[in-house]
Amino acid sequence: MGLTVLDDTLLASGHPGKTTPPELGSPHLGIIRSTDSARNWTPVAFTGKKDFHVLATAPDGTVYGLPTDSTDVLVSTDEGDTWTSTGGSTFAFNMVADATGRIIASTPDGLQISTDGAKSFGPWADTPLIALLGVSPDHQRIVGVGSGGKIWTTTAGATSWSEGGTVHGQAQAIAITNTGNLLVIDDSGLTLLSSPSSPPSR
Repeated sequence: MGLTVLDDTLLASGHPGKTTPPELGSPHLGIIRSTDSARNWTPVAFTGKKDFHVLATAPDGTVYGLPTDSTDVLVSTDEGDTWTSTGGSTFAFNMVADATGRIIASTPDGLQISTDGAKSFGPWADTPLIALLGVSPDHQRIVGVGSGGKIWTTTAGATSWSEGGTVHGQAQAIAITNTGNLLVIDDSGLTLLSSPSSPPSR
């Protein structure tokens, strides 16, 4: 499933579970929205039709999405109500937007980057192979998990990455705070790292 945060609003996608209200759609949820910290959800767009595994919010509130049935990047400027194609295409595992407006996508062939609002993507040369990506709420810090569970970090507008340690277990998601603390979800649960090079605590 895909999940992104827009101020106090959550946008998500995926497949319904056994207890999912039928009005949210099936076999795909399309885009659903919550304004009460995920207590309640409402259907917004593509109900029953599309599944987005990739959702990313830019600093200006623009939301980018990549549905599983296409490599065409879609964009919304009204909190997910309506979507149009950016004209860009990529096959991405994850996607984030930094404070400079760059869109960074992790793909099977390595990191790709867009500087034109996801209208086009090009390879980010001389960067590690990263699958998972996360971005801080202020979009100034980006974190990734690469091969061998290595943690990599960079900052908005930077051209290179710094290695910062290794996750424990198989990482499923990673997040970074404005101060650089990391949260990793892996097979053993939720791990907090106070910095990329610090030992984990649980």
